[in-house]
Amino acid sequence: MKSTAPRTKPSDERRTDLLDAAEELVQRQGAERFTVEDVTSGAGVAKGTFYLHFTSKGDLLDALRDRYVRRFADVQLSAAHAEGGVAGVRAWMRAGVTEYLRDVRLHDVLFHPTARGERDSPNTLVDTFAEFLAALESPPPDPETTALILYSAMHGVTDHIVHAPESGDRLLAGLDRLVVSVLG
Repeated sequence: MKSTAPRTKPSDERRTDLLDAAEELVQRQGAERFTVEDVTSGAGVAKGTFYLHFTSKGDLLDALRDRYVRRFADVQLSAAHAEGGVAGVRAWMRAGVTEYLRDVRLHDVLFHPTARGERDSPNTLVDTFAEFLAALESPPPDPETTALILYSAMHGVTDHIVHAPESGDRLLAGLDRLVVSVLG
């Protein structure tokens, strides 16, 4: 009896395979050192399959950044929605710090200036955070600016914790105080 299973994976699965292979290579070799051939070999696909999903290595790096940001934003939004209100904003900030520290190598390789792709992209995390702030029962007067300021504080605290882990608890408490002072 012949199998009726398809011989090839659906397009979205192939794209995920390519992204997974590229993510592994980026973490091992950096964004500049791997080739399209390395990605297709790692994904177990022909080189032509790569070009069905991406126009270039830069396009692939943009897609990796987009995927990273979406995962990051999903973790933050989940934490924020679980708490709600100002507590949700504090949860958003803490989840961002935790998520960044969990995968600092991938973040740094993807977002270091030498790893920039071929296009500028909006800051999805700030945009998502601004939408969350705007939906609060008592939103700040300018959710976009507030999101940018709080995001920048979160990012700065996280970078400092990477270099001085012993300061983590103190800096996280400072982030909590900042949120309360900005949002009430």
